[in-house]
Amino acid sequence: MQLNKVCNIEDWEVPHRVATMRRIFPGFAAAYPQFPSAMEHRKHWEFAQVLEGLADLGALRPDGMVLAVAAGQEAVVFDLTNQVRWVFATDIYGSGPFAEKEADSAMLQDPDTIAPFPYNRRRLVVQYMDALDLRYEDKTFDAVYSLSSIEHFAGIDGVRRALSEQRRVVNIGGIVALTTEVVINGAEPLDEDHLLLSSPEQLSGVCESVPGLALVEPIDFSVSDRTRSTVLSLSDAVAHSHSGEPDYPHIILEHRGRHFTSVSVFLRRID
Repeated sequence: MQLNKVCNIEDWEVPHRVATMRRIFPGFAAAYPQFPSAMEHRKHWEFAQVLEGLADLGALRPDGMVLAVAAGQEAVVFDLTNQVRWVFATDIYGSGPFAEKEADSAMLQDPDTIAPFPYNRRRLVVQYMDALDLRYEDKTFDAVYSLSSIEHFAGIDGVRRALSEQRRVVNIGGIVALTTEVVINGAEPLDEDHLLLSSPEQLSGVCESVPGLALVEPIDFSVSDRTRSTVLSLSDAVAHSHSGEPDYPHIILEHRGRHFTSVSVFLRRID
C-alpha cells in the first residue's frame, strides 16, 4: 500500500484498513456496527496508517523496541504492546495545552485505567519527556513514531529538531514515522499559536533536510474530488467534538483560508 500519502476518503473502502480501525477502536465498533463507515475521521486514519505502515516495513517484530513520541494516551501505544517486546511512551504528561484531554498524568501512574482494550502491561514503559530532548542512547529503537505532534513543536525548526532526535535514537535501517497536517488547497503555510500547517513543499523539504534520514518513497499529496468535498471549518469541528456530536466525514478542515488534512510520512535511517 502507499505509505507516504495524504488522507483520502477512499481509504475507508480498503478492507484491511477497516479491520485495523475496528481493532483499535473497539468501543466504536461495538456501539456502531457500521464503524468506520459513515464515521470517517482522519485521526482514525492516522492510527491505522502508522500501524499498518510499520508492519509493512518490517519494523514490528516480536523482539522489537518502539518509541512513541508525544504519545499521550493513544490506542496505538496499547496495540503495539501486543505486537513487539517493548513500547516506550513519552510525553509531557500532566502539563502543557493537551494535558487534560490527550496527555493525562494517569498514564504515568496507572495506564490500566486508560487502556481502551486488553494490552500487555509488562511491555509498556511510560515516561515524562520532552520530544526535543529524548533521553535515550543512540540507536536504541527499531521504530520511532509520532501522531499529529510535530506541528506543535514551535514551527519548522522544531520539526527539524524533533526529527533529528528521532533519527538519533533509531537503529540504522530503522523507521521514523509521523503524521501531521498539510495544506492541500495551494494556500501559504501557516505558523501561529504553536500550530504549523505545512505546505507540501515545506513538509517534503524538512523531511529531506535531516542528515541520515530518507523517505521510504515520495510523498503523494494528491487529493480526490470526493475528499475535497468534505471541508469543515476548524472552529465548527472543535465545537462539535466538544459537544460529543462530531461531524462526519472529518477529513479536511478549513482555517484562515487553508484547507488542510492529515498526511503520513515514513522515513528510514540510512546512516
